[in-house]
Amino acid sequence: MASQLSRPLPQAVEGGGPTTAGVLIFGMVMVALSAGRDVFIPMALALLLSVALMPLANRMQRIGVPRIPAVLLLLLLSLGVVCAVLLLFVSQALTLAGDLPAWEQTLRAKLRALSDGSGVLDRAFGTLQRLSEELGRRNAPAAPIVIAATPQPSPLTAIFDVAGVALAPVASLAVAMLLMAFLLVQREDVRDRVLRLAGTHDIHRTTRAMADATERVGRYLLVQLLINGGFGLAMGVGLMAIGVPNAPLWGLLFFVMRFVPFLGVWLALMLPLLVAFATTDGWAAPLLVLALFGVVDALATYLLEPWLYGSSAGITPLALLVSSAVWTVLWGPVGLILAPPITACLVILGRHVPALNFLEVLFGDRAALPPPLRFYQRCLAGDEAGAEEVATAHAATAGLGATLRDLALPAIEAARHDRRAGLLTAMDASRIAAGIGRLSARLGVADHDPATPTGTTVALLPVAGPLDQALAEVMRTLLRHEGYSEADTADLALACAAEASSAPRMRRAMAEARRRAPLVAAIAIGDDAADSAAAAGAAPVLRGTEGLLAWVAAPRPQKPALSVV
Repeated sequence: MASQLSRPLPQAVEGGGPTTAGVLIFGMVMVALSAGRDVFIPMALALLLSVALMPLANRMQRIGVPRIPAVLLLLLLSLGVVCAVLLLFVSQALTLAGDLPAWEQTLRAKLRALSDGSGVLDRAFGTLQRLSEELGRRNAPAAPIVIAATPQPSPLTAIFDVAGVALAPVASLAVAMLLMAFLLVQREDVRDRVLRLAGTHDIHRTTRAMADATERVGRYLLVQLLINGGFGLAMGVGLMAIGVPNAPLWGLLFFVMRFVPFLGVWLALMLPLLVAFATTDGWAAPLLVLALFGVVDALATYLLEPWLYGSSAGITPLALLVSSAVWTVLWGPVGLILAPPITACLVILGRHVPALNFLEVLFGDRAALPPPLRFYQRCLAGDEAGAEEVATAHAATAGLGATLRDLALPAIEAARHDRRAGLLTAMDASRIAAGIGRLSARLGVADHDPATPTGTTVALLPVAGPLDQALAEVMRTLLRHEGYSEADTADLALACAAEASSAPRMRRAMAEARRRAPLVAAIAIGDDAADSAAAAGAAPVLRGTEGLLAWVAAPRPQKPALSVV
């Protein structure tokens, strides 16, 4: 009888690909969202605002405030914040416009200072300009072009044009606020109707999805609001201390633009940097603005966001970048701002709806493959460094023994299975086996938690091929980790068989094992290897466990003593 070592590779990711129905539904939804953007944008805003304000509404009801007055109070508070922000923005913008003529002289001096000492660049630009003029003269039309002068619009017409442009977003915001109020007032009824539409036969899954979406998206929006508000406040106060004019406007701009993923804060930085450049003598103010931005952005990005966000959004950075581009195409600038929470909702939908599981695979921050499959995939691809990275990360959390059992041994079994199925050539199998053996040896050298030496020596003998040698190397590292030492003449000899061998070869291996030690056992992967080892006379010599792997995997305080029959 031989000890069965390997654990099969997990198949949890099977079925995670997009189904035809899921892709079709997803495509139809995208087309509908693009065609009905004027309707869906206010609805999305209302839904997200209601999710963000629902905890406050519930808390107000728990302290005794009736539902309708609580919702009205939240609605008035939201409108007040929006109006205050708009009023601050308009007042600061008007102040900025009034101050522009006073900055002209300083800006001219800065531009002259920049042009000093750039004679080479001036000559190069002059040459390019002359060439452009010469090309323009050659391509000039023979007859002059007469352009009819258009009358300048009156101030009243300009006011109406601006009002027409601003009317659409104001109307969308008003509709969103009204829908938000109705959703908060009738939130239980809306939830029950969604459950009925989803089907009462699977009510537990729909309930989990709604609770997950409400908690995750609500927390994400709240944390994003707090971080962006703190970012804008810190930048506004810092710019005011530096002496940059209209610092409240720039703080508000940073607060708003930070809702735009990736590029928002960098775009917001350009205006206060330009103002500092145009309104102050010397270069100290622009450099201080850059330093202030670097410090505040580093604190927000690398300290506050990982600490407060945690796994609230559940979106990878690449997925956020792609979704931002998609939602910008569908809904314009509003889609760019709404991309993170909407993508989080899509991830939650893919997590709980099997037909849309590909959404979580594409956008979610969960690992697409479990560690055993990632390790074997890296071995298949010949990416030994990538395989070592996966194994090192697993060993840091689970330990060396668990890493060898969970990653290396299943990879050897998977290679054996693929070799027998004709999916791997003999050369590929040898390359994978050699890589696993080298990686196991390196992990053993880096082992920081070895067991106390047991005083028992072991001789490891691979039966034949490269997979057997890889198995022997893995067992060598595993046994050293558990406190066993290796010797040519040992207390225990272990014949390692990852593949079935011929009877004569197996008998020779067992004879060599008996020559090395008085006690002999076979370590086999697969039933065929186990049967060939048993036919050659191998028998376990361990008492109290079902096999060597189970013995090694036992917790050290409860580990049975190694004994012989």
